[in-house]
Amino acid sequence: MKKQFLKVFAFIAAVLFVAQPAVASECDTREALFKAAAESGVKLNLEQTVTASSDSITFAGSSIAGFEQIPATRLPRGVDAGFIYLNAPESGIPADFYRLHTQAPAPQKGIHEGTVSLVSRSGKVVAQLPATLETWSMEVPRPLPYERTLMEAQLHNEPASSEGVMAAKPRLTIIIRCPNGTTIIIRIGW
Repeated sequence: MKKQFLKVFAFIAAVLFVAQPAVASECDTREALFKAAAESGVKLNLEQTVTASSDSITFAGSSIAGFEQIPATRLPRGVDAGFIYLNAPESGIPADFYRLHTQAPAPQKGIHEGTVSLVSRSGKVVAQLPATLETWSMEVPRPLPYERTLMEAQLHNEPASSEGVMAAKPRLTIIIRCPNGTTIIIRIGW
């Protein structure tokens, strides 16, 4: 009886183990980002790659090499500042890899508004997001205050009320700090 019980237990444990969904590791997400960027002809600052994940969001991103040399005066025409992978089903944005194409109609020193378009690998604008830009130099400083553009990702929940019930709304904040004189802050929430 004891042997039979152990066989059944082992069988159920094996089925449950095999049936578990595969979860991509942080390393897999980074490698997929690097591969997608290379296939898209986008050169990244690989050493500045960040990843973040929660139960409802998977994110990987890196700054684009060369953005350090683009002055704020180019923002009205738009510049590619980052390349990301985003999987956040509740956001309504399809899970995919995107270029972060940043524009500001009237860049100036200080804090000003702009937009960031999520551009798919096929060149389609999938979403346009408001962005806050903090510009401290209109021209690229010489020498650069630091070597590479830095990307940060912050996952957090904001309290939200719906019909008197408090709940947490997930939010992703992407911050791109560039030695060219501009910091770009993008908030994705739903």
